[in-house]
Amino acid sequence: MTGWLLAGVPTPAFAWGDLGHKVVCEIAFQELNEKARQEVLRLIQLDQQFRLLGFAESCTWPDYPRRRTDEHVVYVPRDFTQFTAVQCPLADRCVLTAILKDVAVLRSSARAAARLAALKYLGHWVGDLHQPLHVAFEDDGGGVKINEDGPCPIHRKNLHNVWDRCILEHNLGTRVADVVRTLTNEITDQERARWRAGPIETWANESLDVMRHPALEYCVKVGDTCRYTADRPIYRNGDPQRAVAVNTAYLEAHRPTVGERLKQAGVRLGHLLNQALGQ
Repeated sequence: MTGWLLAGVPTPAFAWGDLGHKVVCEIAFQELNEKARQEVLRLIQLDQQFRLLGFAESCTWPDYPRRRTDEHVVYVPRDFTQFTAVQCPLADRCVLTAILKDVAVLRSSARAAARLAALKYLGHWVGDLHQPLHVAFEDDGGGVKINEDGPCPIHRKNLHNVWDRCILEHNLGTRVADVVRTLTNEITDQERARWRAGPIETWANESLDVMRHPALEYCVKVGDTCRYTADRPIYRNGDPQRAVAVNTAYLEAHRPTVGERLKQAGVRLGHLLNQALGQ
């Protein structure tokens, strides 16, 4: 870990909130072939907490309580430009390596309890990687240390939570079935084929591109570096926190991005499960 990261680590970020994770996993469930679907159902039936609630509900499990904390995100340097492999630039483990680890467990002859846990983790990890602020900078906690003052009815008023919940709930609603219906009706066969192609690191590059885009207002591009502010390269604990003006126009402008990331996550998770369980 580099020296500036020792200035203090913010509260770990959560991704998509419960609604987003359930939406991703319900889309994925609808993408499963018959063999994979039956195996997912068989494994979930072994879970005392989720056997009646279903697979989509189980994808919130790694957050309650927070499990494998360092694997929910992938932090990158502020001058980072591209993933070329499954890598964690600033750590030994991250959400990218977590996906590969749990796919391997699902494909293995491990005990049912281990494969059940891997299923619940994998559903969560794929959702995490597609939330743009989970490919982020550690000093500001993926936007946790960036304030927002807008219409988002959430108790943590920061930019990360705008992307976790507010854009989704403001534009698509709060009922899983309604959101899934809206999003799945938008997915074309051409998009499915395109999203399934390519290695996992391309999913991280997509989030990286979104989070660095000026319209997001997450960081300020100065040359090849994305800074906390134009005159401050990073956030240090105790520094004044900058704020982003989040209004209705901001929420609506980013609806297409949030919708696409949820759809991509669902289709790709379904594809991973078909490969692991449906062959």
